[in-house]
Amino acid sequence: MWGNTMKLRSELSGDGGTAGCGAAVCGIVFDMDGVLLDSERVYESAWRIAAERLGLEDIDLIHSRVLGVSEKQCVAMLKDFYGQNFDGEGFWRLTSDISWDLIREDGMPLKPYAWEILSYLRGKGYRLALASSSGRELVESLLGKAGLLDFFDKLVCGGEISFSKPHPEIYQKACAALGLEPGDCFAVEDSPNGILSAYSAGLKCIMVPDRIPCDDATRAMLFAEFDSLEGLRSLC
Repeated sequence: MWGNTMKLRSELSGDGGTAGCGAAVCGIVFDMDGVLLDSERVYESAWRIAAERLGLEDIDLIHSRVLGVSEKQCVAMLKDFYGQNFDGEGFWRLTSDISWDLIREDGMPLKPYAWEILSYLRGKGYRLALASSSGRELVESLLGKAGLLDFFDKLVCGGEISFSKPHPEIYQKACAALGLEPGDCFAVEDSPNGILSAYSAGLKCIMVPDRIPCDDATRAMLFAEFDSLEGLRSLC
């Protein structure tokens, strides 16, 4: 573990109530896939289609393990899983091509309340950042098409970090980009890897589970857990 500064909700404000900008929490850092965009469902379908074409087994198992990691780490994990002779780079390209075909055909759906909660938080004066393991070009394209890009003050993307989640680097950089201390920020994540990254960086972690349910080890790191993004209104 890289260290943490987990605090109780009552520390957000003097009376233990909700906090706005100007209280202890003034920044919120979001993951993208599975939190704002329902992209994990698209990627999961793409992986299954690619696995069927190549005759690969246990694709759901390895896919669940790579959620939230960078392309480089994903390729390494694929090779560990299927053998060092496996063409992990080729598989990544294939699933990326299939994903784009699916997005062009059906679009990229938003997670429930994504636009509404970002608009609400901006109106309350919070500074917003994105911490995504995906590359900047992809992030800007997807968020732009979804009408979410302009909500964010800062983006930190996969190609701009040396270590992918669950290492805390991406959240450390996101907080630094906002000019805020990690303890003054919420992190909103959907996966255990993302929660561990944010928690280790010292942020207050909020989980909105997507493809992977929250387990006891992850729940111990949480400040709050919600069924949807709408739950953030109760804290902000």
